[in-house]
Amino acid sequence: MPSRHYIVGTAGHIDHGKSSLIEALTGIDPDRLPEEKARGMTIELGFAQLSLPASDDSGDELALGVIDVPGHSDFVKNMVAGVGAIDLALFIVAADDGWMPQTEEHYQILNYLGVKRAVVALTKVDLVEDLELVLEDVKENLEEGIWSNVPVVPVSSNTGQGIEELRATISRELTEASSIRDFGKPRLPVDRAFSIKGVGTVVTGTLIEGEVAVGDDLIIQPSGQEAHVRTAQSHGQNVAVVSPGARTALNLSGIGLRENRSAAFEGVGRGDVITKKKFGEPVSVIDVLVTKTSRSIRGMKQSTRALRTGREVMFHHGSSGVPARIHFRGQRSLEPGESVIAELRFHEPVFVFLGDGFVLRDHSLGLTLAGGIVIDEEANRRAFRKPFQGEFLESRAAAPHDLGVLVRSQLKRDMVVPFSRLLVKSSFSVDLIEAEVLKQIQAGELRRDGDWVFQSDWWSGIAGVAADKVQSIHREHPEQLGLPIRELKAMMEPELPAPKFFDMVLEGLLAGDFAKAGPNIRHRDHIPKLPPELERAGELVRERLAGDPILPPNKGEIATNSNEEKAMRFLMHTGEVIDLDPKTVISRRGCEILREQIESYLREQGKATASDLRQHTGTTRRILMPLLEWLDEEGVTVRDGDERHLPEP
Repeated sequence: MPSRHYIVGTAGHIDHGKSSLIEALTGIDPDRLPEEKARGMTIELGFAQLSLPASDDSGDELALGVIDVPGHSDFVKNMVAGVGAIDLALFIVAADDGWMPQTEEHYQILNYLGVKRAVVALTKVDLVEDLELVLEDVKENLEEGIWSNVPVVPVSSNTGQGIEELRATISRELTEASSIRDFGKPRLPVDRAFSIKGVGTVVTGTLIEGEVAVGDDLIIQPSGQEAHVRTAQSHGQNVAVVSPGARTALNLSGIGLRENRSAAFEGVGRGDVITKKKFGEPVSVIDVLVTKTSRSIRGMKQSTRALRTGREVMFHHGSSGVPARIHFRGQRSLEPGESVIAELRFHEPVFVFLGDGFVLRDHSLGLTLAGGIVIDEEANRRAFRKPFQGEFLESRAAAPHDLGVLVRSQLKRDMVVPFSRLLVKSSFSVDLIEAEVLKQIQAGELRRDGDWVFQSDWWSGIAGVAADKVQSIHREHPEQLGLPIRELKAMMEPELPAPKFFDMVLEGLLAGDFAKAGPNIRHRDHIPKLPPELERAGELVRERLAGDPILPPNKGEIATNSNEEKAMRFLMHTGEVIDLDPKTVISRRGCEILREQIESYLREQGKATASDLRQHTGTTRRILMPLLEWLDEEGVTVRDGDERHLPEP
């Protein structure tokens, strides 16, 4: 029977019957610690499995991992770890107590973490007489929130009332939910780590966003230590591959246990994230969108106080709790009911993805302060208050889960990004990101070359900068043929992310209005001009060469003083005069006359000696011999012993 894997997490006030309800639903007591048995409350996370038939006609089985989280205020941090990766909240409210302070705090935490799908189990209904009044109170507390329309099911773990209806409701809600997506980016927030004699290190958690297989080599974040998956279990069964959305236990080799979270980060422990190496590094700064609910917690006046910038907070994400200092952008405080862009600066590194939800708490007060979502997973502390970063963050804050906005904002800020690193730390697959990039390329917003993706406007600007540098040389030094390509490369390097981009710039210029001139690049319309002080000398050189184009004087007779020598070098540089050997030059016109005569003769005769060509052209050996060598180098003629012929077609 096909299975769909989901995680259901309980939440609610202490002693409202969460563990008893799970036992009634699954037959498993999730309280596993002796201290929990003795104290009668859940301290650590408890786990159970539940199989339900799907409510549609597919015939599928819903394989549910049920997480029982603590309800006592001292253990809310463990509750946050339990709900960080759930698909449905089983929210427990006892009918004899009603909506209590920790009920409200758990409700706020679930809202901060973006858990939109829930079922409210109204427990202990056998202990109340006026059930309708209790139902009305619960529904009033759910009004005007993301849970305003969630089902409320009255149940009793003692009598069994409503248990089957609750199973059916859970099945219906999860059957209607979208399937768990495999983004190819597995992460396992570790909620337990222990050692078994003869087995070794074992970690447990809820796998999200990708598969993990036996034999995989993984990375422990944030320490960067490596580990190997020796064996894996999911829902009590040995498996070769663990699917996303499943509770799992991994037996790891190559890594020991960490006794506590220290700077050394030796070993693996609760709060770590197990993932693959290609998904980046931990960070010490992230930019976020933080929201503080307008709802209050009864008996806790601090819950309605504004959150001040610069305050020390505890950042709860996945199964970790890390101290951080929060700084707001553009305001000094966050009032209830408001949202603000903020930066979190951590005392130790964290590993987060773009779009991850989190909760901020006051450790000393045991109070939930706010919650939010990550909008820049690799923030630059120095850029936080810069206008370009503000524009970037505001666009993401307005649509934090919109892939088009995320790609567009990244390229607008960074201009050029390797595709292999684009949104790599996000809950989007490579295929989805590639499809969005292609869409924006087709819209003319982006361009791509190999692994590089870049903004079209940025590229146009870069090409314009390069063109301006060449044109600037033409304006400032009209006598020069153009700008040496090596100098253009040195000028452009600070503007480019990689050397390859200069080749692309050069290719683009040459495909347009620019051309190579030896080692230089010039605009096609640029004609070098002699400096005013050399114009007369240039005219004399041209006249002497034009007197007899195919029998010009030697160099010393053409250029008789230093100015004429400079002018001749300029004409040689521009290609108007061709330098045949140390004593011989010829004008471009004279060269073309002789070339046409030689090619015509060889086409008719097939081959010829130098003597044959000298007689045919009427020039002298002094001119002809260096000219033939020049034509050989240019590929116009081919020498074969004492004879020459045209190249084979």
